[in-house]
Amino acid sequence: MRELPYPLADYGLIRTADGLSNVQANLFSDLALHHMGSNLADGISQGNAGPDQFRTAPLWGLGQRVFFLHDGRTSNLGRAILDHEGSGSESNRVVENYEQLSTQNKQNLILFLRSL
Repeated sequence: MRELPYPLADYGLIRTADGLSNVQANLFSDLALHHMGSNLADGISQGNAGPDQFRTAPLWGLGQRVFFLHDGRTSNLGRAILDHEGSGSESNRVVENYEQLSTQNKQNLILFLRSL
């Protein structure tokens, strides 16, 4: 398992042009639909998203949010990461990788996310 460096500015980066100022913006998202599994499924189909699918939201502004996940069920970023694990979730491997990080690197990741 590779430990993640801090800062994590090169991970999950998508650059888009801002139409008004032609400035690059870091979304930190792929904006794709993902199967989130049984733990996060809400049973609602909306547009192209099935009952266990959600579109990845941009992480910009995450540091200003109080509640996380699509339904605001937690105010703890570590818990939000762990809650992505479940039967049928595309995120299971990511959660396993997170769980294998050292305590310091978990804290570094949370600090990075809070800086967005």
